[in-house]
Amino acid sequence: MSESPNKKRKIMEVPNDAIRHGNYQQYYEFRSQDSRPEHLERCLPKCLKKLKATNEIYMLDIGCNDGKLTHSISEVMLSVLKEQKKTSFAVGVDIDAELVNKASAAYKSEYLEFIQADLSAVAMKGIDDPIQKYMASKGIQRFDFISCFSVLMYIHLNHGDDGLKKVLDYVCSRARILILELQSWKKYRDHVRRMRRAGGEDYELYNGLEWRGSNGALEQSIGDYVISKGFSVICTTEEKNEFNRNLVIYASNEIK
Repeated sequence: MSESPNKKRKIMEVPNDAIRHGNYQQYYEFRSQDSRPEHLERCLPKCLKKLKATNEIYMLDIGCNDGKLTHSISEVMLSVLKEQKKTSFAVGVDIDAELVNKASAAYKSEYLEFIQADLSAVAMKGIDDPIQKYMASKGIQRFDFISCFSVLMYIHLNHGDDGLKKVLDYVCSRARILILELQSWKKYRDHVRRMRRAGGEDYELYNGLEWRGSNGALEQSIGDYVISKGFSVICTTEEKNEFNRNLVIYASNEIK
């Protein structure tokens, strides 16, 4: 089905900065169908068995946008854990302060909060780290779950292979279980073209990326790096979601 003229106009009106970093103000307006919470719910029993969960589970969602998906996943976690007389706490992080404010206004509760942070700057430059402050306030060394849903492409395009590796280093050092939803190389190419059509500056590091390639080659490079940091794949969604992407779930080998 072709896009309506109104929808096309809205897409064209997206500011260049939002295209560059993926912090779209109307993201869920164009992605209203979202089966990711359902897919994740099916993998949760295996994840929780691996964790040998304590009474409290902590989750970090990186690139939370306006909080809709983070909230949905938090609700799934709370529901599943309630049956085990356990509870969960989730925090969503986004580079865009306006989106964080929207998320806080719409969904913030005692079990869910949102904070603004530029993960690339934190991981690459060691600047003030609100995520680490959150962890300290909760008295945790690692999050039980860290999720990155369709967000690493923007870090990769803006900061290259080395920048993405530093972000993955940061995430892997703070996660017991890591949930990744990766964009394909075709999506990278489409996005670079979209940036050019919008009149934005090119991604300077794009042509020099070594992690690239169709038919799963890009995703394999990223997955291999995560495994090299001491993780193993414990669950992959069998069917792709409406974004034509799988969720791949890794567990730290340090979990006993």
